[in-house]
Amino acid sequence: MPTGVPMRYPYSLSAKLARFPYKWFWNNSRFVRFLGLSLVLTFPIFYKIHRGVNSPANKQQWAEIRKKRDHTHFDPPSAGHH
Repeated sequence: MPTGVPMRYPYSLSAKLARFPYKWFWNNSRFVRFLGLSLVLTFPIFYKIHRGVNSPANKQQWAEIRKKRDHTHFDPPSAGHH
């Protein structure tokens, strides 16, 4: 196919993404604009939550909590069980 001639039908995913009418959707679809705005506004919130949850101190705290649950079904019951 000669260079500069558009394809009759974009068969590949990259061709479909390249030919997608992004500007038209941005100008005519309220959902697309709100989706973009919501992603921009909520990213800092989710980033802070991610940093807090995956901090080394939090990982160590949850490792200690989970260590208390480490047992087999053949272990004798502890004092806290009925």
